[in-house]
Amino acid sequence: MLAIVAELSRRGVPDLWFVASSRYQADIEAAATNSKINFLPLDEPGERRVEVVDGELLALLQRGQMRTDGLVEFTRRHIDFTRSVDGYQRTLDIIDSLDPACMVIDVLTYPAIDAAMTRGTPFALTVPAMPSTAARTPWDYPSPMSDLPRRMSIIQFASNVLFKLRTAMAVATQTPIIEFTKKRKAMGIKNPGGAPANYVDAATLVLTSSVFGVEYEFPVPPQVNLVGAFVSEASIGRLEDSSLSQWLDDNASVIYMGFGTMMQLSPSQISALLGLIEQLGPKHKFLWKVSAAQQKLLPAASELPSNLRIENWVPSQLDVLAHPHVRAFVTHGGSNGFHESIYFGKPVLVMPAWLDCYGIARRAVDSGVGLAVRRPADVTSEELVGMLTRLLTEDAFKERAEYWSARVREAGGASRAADLVLKMATPSHQ
Repeated sequence: MLAIVAELSRRGVPDLWFVASSRYQADIEAAATNSKINFLPLDEPGERRVEVVDGELLALLQRGQMRTDGLVEFTRRHIDFTRSVDGYQRTLDIIDSLDPACMVIDVLTYPAIDAAMTRGTPFALTVPAMPSTAARTPWDYPSPMSDLPRRMSIIQFASNVLFKLRTAMAVATQTPIIEFTKKRKAMGIKNPGGAPANYVDAATLVLTSSVFGVEYEFPVPPQVNLVGAFVSEASIGRLEDSSLSQWLDDNASVIYMGFGTMMQLSPSQISALLGLIEQLGPKHKFLWKVSAAQQKLLPAASELPSNLRIENWVPSQLDVLAHPHVRAFVTHGGSNGFHESIYFGKPVLVMPAWLDCYGIARRAVDSGVGLAVRRPADVTSEELVGMLTRLLTEDAFKERAEYWSARVREAGGASRAADLVLKMATPSHQ
């Protein structure tokens, strides 16, 4: 979303409005260049505000692939009827006030999508993930929450079907989805169950990551566009942190490690990663983005490997991945980071965290751009050393990453997304 609005601002498009939580206001307004990005807060009343993702949910999600417990809890937290109605009504008021030509909405912000559908406002959905996570897929298509390949054995096919059935049953019986759907239907909401595929069908435009070949191909409706990665070349430059920039310049072989903003590594996973870093030193240097909370699980600074640099925040992950000395990316398998790494032709080592991260791990292997940890909860330093050594020494991984980099760049990224949004906003010019 931020990459798209920044691209629109760079082109001088007037009357841009961004509605989000007030904690993002500074970052959103700072993205403006040639036209202003107006900000409107969309905060919940303090007494009802809850964290959709916390440590308890993360622990459930990280138990492994093809499990329903984490998904059920994730779904339960997203179907709070009161929060849904509040967000829906506030968005209706905003639409009535601004009368937008079109809206660009994140696929998980369903109250805003509901409001756009109610008012008949043309809208684009951003799906910063594989298209298979939101669009309708064939029955024999692997679940995004598995690491199953596109061509499955009979046993794999059966397990995939059973998992889909088990998931549907668990959500129906262990969450208030049925009552939630009934209440929303009574309000006249057009997609009362909040099914992502129904939102995709109703959208004028859908912008999603990846390209077919990395993503397993399947039929998509004409409004679905795979833009590769939400990257704008105009936003890539030299790191603002001069110290980090110089450190990257000074070291010829750097591995970047980043596990997103939500994944919480276990002590055993941290130990395995530290073992990896130590065993591949001093030739290879490691840049590890670690939150302040997770740094409390690390040894004292004097006990850390000498070839490791720790940052609690990296100003621009794009600029790090773009640096010629960065040779590989170790990641939890988040879609944005995965596709950004491919964009810059860098092989990936995926230690999947939850949900669609397992599907991304499989696609990294099948497309030839990387390797994946099979059982991330039990990963060892020896396993990581073996896989990363292969990524650094076998030319095939770099060659495939560069091949798919070209395909991802051809998909257009944030620039093509902006083109499509502008075309949607001015249909008379089509």
